[in-house]
Amino acid sequence: MFFQFKLPLVRSSALCLAAMFAVAASAEPASRQSCTNASLHGSYVYTAHGVTLPALGLHAPLTGAFASSGSAEFDGNGHFTLTARSSFDGVLQGPATVTGSYAVNADCSYTSQASNGVTFRAVITGHRGELLILQTTKGTVISGVAEARRERDESEDEPRACSIRSSAGSYGFIADGYAGAPTLPGAPFAPLAGVGTINLSADGTFTMMAQRSVNGAIDPQVLPLTGRASVSDCTLSLDFDIGFHFVGTIRDRNEIFFVETDPGTALNVRARRI
Repeated sequence: MFFQFKLPLVRSSALCLAAMFAVAASAEPASRQSCTNASLHGSYVYTAHGVTLPALGLHAPLTGAFASSGSAEFDGNGHFTLTARSSFDGVLQGPATVTGSYAVNADCSYTSQASNGVTFRAVITGHRGELLILQTTKGTVISGVAEARRERDESEDEPRACSIRSSAGSYGFIADGYAGAPTLPGAPFAPLAGVGTINLSADGTFTMMAQRSVNGAIDPQVLPLTGRASVSDCTLSLDFDIGFHFVGTIRDRNEIFFVETDPGTALNVRARRI
């Protein structure tokens, strides 16, 4: 009686476990993402930084720290258009527009090549809303992130996207790159990082509170900065009263990717609404 009583329980448990594993096994493939060229469709805003090396073959003044920001349009059929502003060791290039082709693999990785010969490998993440990018051109150590532009809110109660009014508000920002003379008089071209807040008003003025580390020297106090902003074709420009200049690509009402456009800088800034 003992064995007759226990045996059905064992069999029942085994059958339950087998059923659970069968369900899990059948569900596993469905949870995996499968991507195609159509997975990349629409507008993305990107920021990238790193270094260019002599092996790239650029003239010496363009070899060194690199920073870039801009936008890319994917057509879903293997073609893209890239618009970028880039700083090569403090020498600004652009805005420049190039076209290219891309091929997406089933595992959501992809390769692409621009018409100027630059190549990339990347991975589509974030439910196809984010791209993690490595430039694979020989002589570069450059990586970046691109994020999909969200659809504009067509509600009459919302301000139009890509305007001073829709961008107005308070943001936190993080800066990373290199800077030196002549933008920072007397300073060698060296690593720079910063953090702070910026308040952009609907009248086009802005105030900023920033603290930086410049080649390891920390600003002794938070710097108050002011200036004016303007928007054209989803590009937001910041012109500081002390002479700094930044150009940002608006992702949406909550996030902007900037690159500094002053000589002697290779600096990216990412700003998010508070």
